[in-house]
Amino acid sequence: MRSADAASLTTALETLGHTREVSAAEVLLLIVDVAEDRAVRKAARRELHRLRSVGIEPPPTPQQAVTATAAPRKPNALPVSEAWATDVDPTGSRALWLVAERPLGGVWLAAALLNDQRGLPELSLVDTTRKRFQRDFEASQRDAGTWVSLPGEYCLRLVREAVDLTREVGGGLPTRYQAFRDVFGEAPGPNERALVYETISPVEVNFNPGWLDESPRLLAEPELGGWFVPMPAELRPRSLDVARAQSAGLLVPGHTPEQQANQLLADAAHQVLTPRMRRAFRRRLEETAYILLSIDRLAAARLAVAAARALDEGGLPADRHPLMRRLLATGLARLVGGETVGGHRASEALLELVARASQYEAQTGPVETRPSGLILPR
Repeated sequence: MRSADAASLTTALETLGHTREVSAAEVLLLIVDVAEDRAVRKAARRELHRLRSVGIEPPPTPQQAVTATAAPRKPNALPVSEAWATDVDPTGSRALWLVAERPLGGVWLAAALLNDQRGLPELSLVDTTRKRFQRDFEASQRDAGTWVSLPGEYCLRLVREAVDLTREVGGGLPTRYQAFRDVFGEAPGPNERALVYETISPVEVNFNPGWLDESPRLLAEPELGGWFVPMPAELRPRSLDVARAQSAGLLVPGHTPEQQANQLLADAAHQVLTPRMRRAFRRRLEETAYILLSIDRLAAARLAVAAARALDEGGLPADRHPLMRRLLATGLARLVGGETVGGHRASEALLELVARASQYEAQTGPVETRPSGLILPR
């Protein structure tokens, strides 16, 4: 592999990616590890992802084998033979289906609802047939967004992540969770990193800061349709005042409508985007990035990864985050949706004002507002 020229490897990669055999996945993983050409390694990761999306995994590395041995699942747990998940809806929920083959025929089907703020609110477990599962799954594919195939162990860790979150927020687990553990076992912990990072590395994101600037384009993708940051009702009067500001007859110097909009966004972000909420949106973006990658929308997946990375703890303030600004503004606009301002919807007026405020800030630089209303340059 090391001595092969890049052109020869590139020609072979697509063939390997369409060869549904474990040996092909093993060769692709070897290319990722040893090829000197960065573009070749990147293309190999993409083709390896193609195989993983249809359930073909390379054999575990020695380190992975040690990790698996250190935290075994219950001896009687059935392996996940098939796992599917939907995209994430505006409330942070997605469906997750796991299938396990019964030793004497038929399958176990676990259907879970995962929510990135509440954890595991719903879970069902049924003993069914492969034929009935296939029929129900095809009907669900027609009715519910975008579905992607995921590795079974990764899905079990997604469930564990949801279980831990349920306990963190003080919620109760579904009554069928104990039966689920008896069938599938329980993962030792959440995934250490999102699956998308096997193809799009954080280093690649760091070298492309423009991806974060372009991240609002993601809102045109169907998988992000309707996303918003939920807002408390007490912000409604102030949101309405800001929406009316641009039609006011008297403008106070140093307190323009754009500056009021920026301050509203900053205050809303400080109040609403707690560390738990930031984590929820970061995970939502990471999982959505993998979905976009799985359906061959690599450019959009890169933007989603960049937006997710900027939400790490200690990262960019949410009101300065290009995508989160839009989601904050959408949440505020929902509060005033039934009102009108100057013959226009207050929600539309507020969104237009936030867009102008973003352009204003890009031209003049960020500003800081003191309680007195004085605008101070940073």
